[in-house]
Amino acid sequence: MQNLEIYQKKKIDLQEFLNRLRPEDYLSTSIAAGQPRTLLNQLSELKNIQSLKLFTGLLAFPYPCLTNPKIEAISGYFGPIERMLNDSGFNMSYQPLPFNGFEKWVETFPPRVVMTTLSSMDTDGFLSFGVDAEAAYVPFINAGKDPNRLAIAEVNVKMPIVKGLPELGDNKVHVRDVDALVESDMTLLEAPETEATEAEKKISENVVKLLRSGDTLQFGIGAIPDQVARYLSQTDMGDFGVHSELISNGFLTLMESGKISNTRKGMHEGKTLFAFALGTQKLYDFLDERNGHNAGRVLAAPVSYVNNPAIIAKHRNMVSVNSGFMVDFSGQVCSESIGERQYSGVGGQLNFVEGSFFSPGGRSVLCIKSTVTLQGKVFSNIVDAFPPGAIVELMEKAKTRDRLYYHSRLSREAPKI
Repeated sequence: MQNLEIYQKKKIDLQEFLNRLRPEDYLSTSIAAGQPRTLLNQLSELKNIQSLKLFTGLLAFPYPCLTNPKIEAISGYFGPIERMLNDSGFNMSYQPLPFNGFEKWVETFPPRVVMTTLSSMDTDGFLSFGVDAEAAYVPFINAGKDPNRLAIAEVNVKMPIVKGLPELGDNKVHVRDVDALVESDMTLLEAPETEATEAEKKISENVVKLLRSGDTLQFGIGAIPDQVARYLSQTDMGDFGVHSELISNGFLTLMESGKISNTRKGMHEGKTLFAFALGTQKLYDFLDERNGHNAGRVLAAPVSYVNNPAIIAKHRNMVSVNSGFMVDFSGQVCSESIGERQYSGVGGQLNFVEGSFFSPGGRSVLCIKSTVTLQGKVFSNIVDAFPPGAIVELMEKAKTRDRLYYHSRLSREAPKI
């Protein structure tokens, strides 16, 4: 049977998708821009549901099904949608996991149905995981191999085709290994470019002072990483490498300014490696091999590889740049909760702090604003003790060799803690 015939045989409509689900079922889905939004929206049409459990993270949209009390959503990383649903009393819970533990979780407690977004099929019958390899690739492949489970794809013409490492599956799956597919043309989740505040600009200036030509970089998401990239693009530094769970708009700024060569990484030289991308359509267009800009320079790989501290540590001068909420006098950092309120998650911060520690010349930078203003009152983020419920991400700085820098509005220099 030809690839196109296989494709057509496995194509189903949205009602058939619902028919394949059970009254009591367990599903998992990819995160952010890789979420199959058409399939998740369709879950609100389930009629015979008794109990459905959905494991996910960094929700792209407030899907109507998540207000159904019979659906339990479990997120490994809270974003704005999870916070809103949780604050509103819906059935949303947080599962504490480092990002490289997502795959381990779904393999230990395997969902019967695994869903993700794939690109259009190429002439050889392959579909790309595009900008979202992370914890989507391995669970989807494994579900497709198991006759008692389902691997259901949302094939989206707007999902970029992004190459991967051949030894890790090349970020693609053959149509014969997909159980069912639904077609979509829904736009991908975008993260707009952000304008930094004056405090964030000062923090970014301090971060740039800690970087050197030839460093291998990992950035988080938000105004500070984007601003750091803008500043770096205007310096004489260059020859940077990138090995990062996430690439966003700042990465594209560095690529366009010629600052990234990946020639001094010590591993995967000449290549940028990432687990998922979240940015503007301009970033997605750059990554898409169909447009000719990427040309195999930027590769997607599973998070179990990208975020493996042992792999991270093999890179030369690995520098992780992330953020936190508060730090106490002993050097402990709270990066995921505000008191008892879950705000984000463990994410990949711990993975990269540990990996950077063991990297030759490696180091970590944590960006924390010195104060926060709540209801017109100014509070310090440098405290003698955390408020009840605060979650400690990183233990004593002596154990992690982190250098914690804070912006003070009272001083032009960032005091060292």
